[in-house]
Order: sequence, then structure tokens, then C-alpha cells
Amino acid sequence: MTSTTTATNPPPLTHILETCLYVQDIAASVKFYQETLNIAPFLESPRVTAFSLGTTTLLLFELGQTGEDIHTPSGTIPLHGPTAELLASLRHSHSHSSVEKGEEEEQRQSLRQHFCLAVQSPEQVEQWEKHLRAQGVQVLSRMGWERGGKSVYFEDLDGHVVEIASKGVWPHY
Repeated sequence: MTSTTTATNPPPLTHILETCLYVQDIAASVKFYQETLNIAPFLESPRVTAFSLGTTTLLLFELGQTGEDIHTPSGTIPLHGPTAELLASLRHSHSHSSVEKGEEEEQRQSLRQHFCLAVQSPEQVEQWEKHLRAQGVQVLSRMGWERGGKSVYFEDLDGHVVEIASKGVWPHY
């Protein structure tokens, strides 16, 4: 048997190359991720900012800036992100989320995307939790996994749920 790739036998996938989040205010979100995660962007524009996380790239896209194809001499990046209807709903929700004192705060709409960042050990998760709290970031929850891993969860400025987890969360990590 040969190791050639065919349409019915594609090569194995190795990892997720990019994780993308849509944000209301790209400048504020970039600042949040820089300060909270101690990372610096390698690409910044009004449309997108990119951070390197090992072999993975975290992309922050300004909501509403990815609704058209981008044509380049080498190919086309297809439009992506929330539909116009969802985008309008999100913007409407954010513009009406402030309420009078004493009233119950309206639950704002959010995409609440989730992603997880990896560290090596449960002790490193605890160090991250201390760092997050010192930065004034509200920790949503902690998790101890049956394989010995630990996780800490927090929200970013747009309500996306970020997890930092150690080995021992999944059979493969």
C-alpha cells in the first residue's frame, strides 16, 4: 500500500491554526488581551489583530468588518462572521444595555464563543488564576478534571468565555 493522498483519503489534520473572535471594539479588546494574557500582536489593522500562541493564531475581528470577500492577486478570503441580522441585533443589544440604577440589568446578547488556551500543569493554571484576579478579571469558574487536569474560566470584554487548561483535560492532552 502506498502513502499517496487521494480525495477519499486526505492527509491527517495536525491542529487548529487559527481561532477567531468577533469583538465590538477592537482597540479595547486588543488592550484587554495584551494586558490579561501578556501577549503582543504580530498584526494589527482596523479590521483584524492577530496574536501568536505557539502554533496557533488568535484573531480578533472587528464586528461588521468581515462581511465582504477580500480579493487579492493570490486568491480570495471569503466573507465570514455574523449575518447582518445578527450583527444588528448584537449592536442594538449593546446600545441598550445600560439601565437606570435600581433596575435589573438587561441580559445583553453576546456570541459567547469559547476557546481554551493550554498550559503544562495544574500549578500553572493556579498561577494564571492568581494573575487574572490581580488584573481585576472576574473568574467565572474553576474545574478539576478526572484525568488530573485543571481549568480556569473567565470572560473577555465581549462575553466570550476563555479557558486556560492544563494537561489532563483530554485523553490527548
